[in-house]
Amino acid sequence: MAFSTVLARIMARTGVALWQHRLTWLTCLVVAAGAGVYSFGYAGPTAPASIMATDDCADAAMQAVAKVDDSAAHAAYACLAPTMRHGGEQEFIKSLHDRGDLPSGKVDRVGDKRQSDGSRIVFYTIEAAGQMVGYIVYLDADGKVEKIE
Repeated sequence: MAFSTVLARIMARTGVALWQHRLTWLTCLVVAAGAGVYSFGYAGPTAPASIMATDDCADAAMQAVAKVDDSAAHAAYACLAPTMRHGGEQEFIKSLHDRGDLPSGKVDRVGDKRQSDGSRIVFYTIEAAGQMVGYIVYLDADGKVEKIE
């Protein structure tokens, strides 16, 4: 028997078997698609936070720490929780400028963790002048900055 004849018989028998069990295959396909849709919806976004478009108060605070300019400082002050506001907005901006002549740094959002009460803990690294420093930003349930370590 020639190889092409054997191959043709295998293909024909496979086609017949698939056709005879078409309802089973269709059911499996629908169940697999449903499980896939459910798992995508349940998992939420999986891209790293640095890739996702996140403009929250943690990002604003870290931009103000990494690069001192007035617009970043105003945005960061607006994001501070009442417990973090020890003075007025101008005092806050002045304190950022008084830190010295620190070089501007590159901010990377490493990750975040959502707590059961709605608050979040966000992790950052800032690289400037060949040094890397890590920061932890604590956000309350309203998304305001409670503490920076």
